[in-house]
Amino acid sequence: MLHVPPPPTIHAERRSHITDSPFHCDICGKYFSRKDHYKNHVMWHTGETPHRCDYCAKTFTRKEHLVNHVRQHTGESPHHCNYCAKSFTRKDHMVYHERQHTGETPFPCQYCPKAFTRKDHLVNHVRRHTGESPHKCTYCMKSFTRKEHLTNHIRQHTGESPHSCEFCDRTFTRKEHLKRHLRQHLPGSEFNCIICTEPFNDKASLLEHLRSHPRKSYTLSERPL
Repeated sequence: MLHVPPPPTIHAERRSHITDSPFHCDICGKYFSRKDHYKNHVMWHTGETPHRCDYCAKTFTRKEHLVNHVRQHTGESPHHCNYCAKSFTRKDHMVYHERQHTGETPFPCQYCPKAFTRKDHLVNHVRRHTGESPHKCTYCMKSFTRKEHLTNHIRQHTGESPHSCEFCDRTFTRKEHLKRHLRQHLPGSEFNCIICTEPFNDKASLLEHLRSHPRKSYTLSERPL
């Protein structure tokens, strides 16, 4: 009787596809089907950033990242929402935004009924189920599910506060804290809460109100003077 082998599994097909890819990273072993993806990946290992901004000192590994960054300087936002007047510097940001209009959530969680508009939001959510926290602090034993949480945590070790107010000499560790602070520079908002933006008539009332917020909601440097 002629023996017919079973069809290859999905995992076997995936392994075959990967090993057939012509570009192989000698540093970590990953395979790539496209040369440009391979080159960008290798530069991520080496730290090479050949694409320089003409407006500031920042450099980038990929040209498209430079293009997106330059639009922050020029104010160009060529990607327009089909449902409202908003426009965006990056096409993916426009796509994410439009899903808020359509209600589309194409990334479902395999562990619960939740679904997400963005794949990275799904990845972060799934880690709450699995307990995975791959972003580890180099100063202490803590680890985090999201890279931006690690970045904010490391600044507590280094004291770095890169977000500067254009109206005063205050600086902040997190961009959202700077945004809250900027509201205080609006006319009539001198005594607005930096956490919830509730307005007060005087500094004493504002300080009393701040005690109602958890201490971790702000750092000492971000409290009103």
